[in-house]
Amino acid sequence: MKTLNLLLFLICQLFLASCATKYLVAGNRFITPESQGGAFIIKTELQQTNAALMTINTDNSTVDDGVYYSEILRTGYLFSSSFSEQFDFVWSHIGEGNSMLGGKFQFIGGSQSSKSAGHKMALAALFGGNEHETSDKSVEFELTGNEYLFLYGYRVNEFVHPYLSFSYATYNFSGKINIPNQSIDGLEPSFTTRSHSLSSGLELTYESLTGKVEMTYQELLTTDTNYKGRFILGYSLGWTW
Repeated sequence: MKTLNLLLFLICQLFLASCATKYLVAGNRFITPESQGGAFIIKTELQQTNAALMTINTDNSTVDDGVYYSEILRTGYLFSSSFSEQFDFVWSHIGEGNSMLGGKFQFIGGSQSSKSAGHKMALAALFGGNEHETSDKSVEFELTGNEYLFLYGYRVNEFVHPYLSFSYATYNFSGKINIPNQSIDGLEPSFTTRSHSLSSGLELTYESLTGKVEMTYQELLTTDTNYKGRFILGYSLGWTW
């Protein structure tokens, strides 16, 4: 039954991911160092956080002047399923952004299902790539990304788990403009955004329910664009079965 639920969940989420049309960089990740533990223990989360929206600067009829940054509130999803005591499959998605798939390996401390107190450490890697098209078909593009995380936490007891995470991510944007404006029609913008994020979070657990609050400081550096630093606050609610 758990395997069937997993397949149905992934099919639904892949459909949702195909609707993404914006060039977004995620903020909070809400990934903790604890694995789920055991085999095929599943956890899903609904998140609310900010993302960075990139808008191509075409003021001078060129795509070589970088991007504009703006903040946008987005709902996100996080899905984890354990394959062993120490390793989880992870899927992360922010609405209208890239879907990221990968894994997390916990090398210090007990899993979440063990509810053991003490130090926790893990490494995670996520990868994603989607082709998008705006609703008016004026821009078609491909967005790919990869993200690497170092995760540390200290579980106080079965209910309280503060944690820290550091991530380094790269997003690559490659597109083509198709609009009846001869000055920019046919241009092919290409940008790379590098992100460094340091997050501090608190996870509260009660039986199968979890809640998280996470504060992140994120630095963004995009091709031909000034550096951007920002603080992001987000929260999530999850269910484990």
